[in-house]
Amino acid sequence: MAVSKDQVVKELKGAARQGRISCALALSTALRCGVTPGEAGSCLDELKIRIETCQLGLFGFGPDKQKRIQIPEIISEEVAGWLNERAEAKGHVTCAEIFVKAKEDGLSRALLAGACEKTGVKIRACQLGAFG
Repeated sequence: MAVSKDQVVKELKGAARQGRISCALALSTALRCGVTPGEAGSCLDELKIRIETCQLGLFGFGPDKQKRIQIPEIISEEVAGWLNERAEAKGHVTCAEIFVKAKEDGLSRALLAGACEKTGVKIRACQLGAFG
């Protein structure tokens, strides 16, 4: 059951530290409040709270808030096929698709993101709206 926007704002403000919140904490707060990640991301934008430590490793690490991509040495045929299928269909994969694939197959989100990096497949549409 979704809570009011005021309650979502309160929860996100309470979870943030020094104007920042981790991707994982922002997503879990959205889930707990019964709102979409995008709705939580909009609240974060309004509050000027920055998202850090992206679960895919794309941004928010270290003093320069850089990437921390885990590039796999070998990409399984299944993952390569999945990436090729997505890339051919629309030219990219989304953050949400990576989360689903990782959960379905028991894979690391960060390693799937690394497979994208290695193969040149772009990741688009952060669930929280951090990047397009």
